[in-house]
Amino acid sequence: MRFLILSCNTGEGHNSAAKAIKEYFEMNGSYCEIKDALSFWSKQKSKIISKGHIFIYRNLPKLFGVSYRFEENHPPKDGDESLIYELVTNGCNKLYSYLQSEDYDGIICVHVFSAMMVTKLKREGKVNIPFYFIATDYTCSPGVGESDCDLYFIPHNDLKEEFIENGIPAEKIVASGIPIKQNFYTRLEKKEAKRFLNIDEGERVVLLACGSMGCGPIKELTDKLPKVLPSGVRLVVVCGNNKKLYTHINKKSVSPNMTVLGFTTQMSLYMDAADIIMTKPGGLSSTEGATKHKPLVFINAVPGCETRNLDFFVDHGFALSGYDTKELISIITNCMLFPSDLDGISKKIAESFNQNHAKIIYENIVK
Repeated sequence: MRFLILSCNTGEGHNSAAKAIKEYFEMNGSYCEIKDALSFWSKQKSKIISKGHIFIYRNLPKLFGVSYRFEENHPPKDGDESLIYELVTNGCNKLYSYLQSEDYDGIICVHVFSAMMVTKLKREGKVNIPFYFIATDYTCSPGVGESDCDLYFIPHNDLKEEFIENGIPAEKIVASGIPIKQNFYTRLEKKEAKRFLNIDEGERVVLLACGSMGCGPIKELTDKLPKVLPSGVRLVVVCGNNKKLYTHINKKSVSPNMTVLGFTTQMSLYMDAADIIMTKPGGLSSTEGATKHKPLVFINAVPGCETRNLDFFVDHGFALSGYDTKELISIITNCMLFPSDLDGISKKIAESFNQNHAKIIYENIVK
């Protein structure tokens, strides 16, 4: 079978979900093509939107949160279309032309913008290809209720009522979990992972990662946290694609108990080696850590959908969080001094994150 996966370059999470879908589907004999949905509107505009999103995300997170809350609190009235819907669906004609030239059995949307675009074509009677939406955050994001997909794959069964309240029919909802790459479903023993990564087997590891964009107060955390960590604990910092952050940290005298990385393809191994993971609550990174059954400490770096992720994980006992850097450092230090306190978190996570999410999506779509 042939599938078109429509993503969006507003953060790497959506693209990671698209790649995870492609990986599993092609493992099982299907063909998948990933496209940036906004590129059908305009490749230049797609770049501007993506770069603008990254800039605001990194440098003006409060503005991002304000705009997100506005969209949440001002849904379109019945029968009306939101401004976002009207803007995004401008790219429908080019998408329609592309679909006419291809022969896909289904369309999988990993961003609400792409779901809006296909919905527009469906309502105009231009496409009758089955299409599906995959939510990549632990909430029903603004705009999802304006789509009309055949199935909606959501991160957790406890979110079902929220999606129903936003107008999604219950019979269309599948609590699949967020798709992640298959290597995150393998779990090496800590000692074995440390051997691969050249980390002393006797050291405990705090993994500090803030997504592919390197958001959050990492500068302050990397300055203060190594000084207060108990003996025998190593801080591993992953800066992602934020080269300025990586350079900034390395310009200072790096503490002997700290390792600083840029972008890495070995995140699965670093998670295996970790005793605890400190990260911003992105939908994909949260799911990856939880699938490894690792205790999580969340940095509330960017308000908006990630605040919803944080609330979901903390409320379910899957993660801890602090209001500021001082409190985050205190949490990490206490966790390293009293590691047995983390066992309850790991147990709860293991009970809830015990299935292959891409497999569930594949089976529901193909059947």
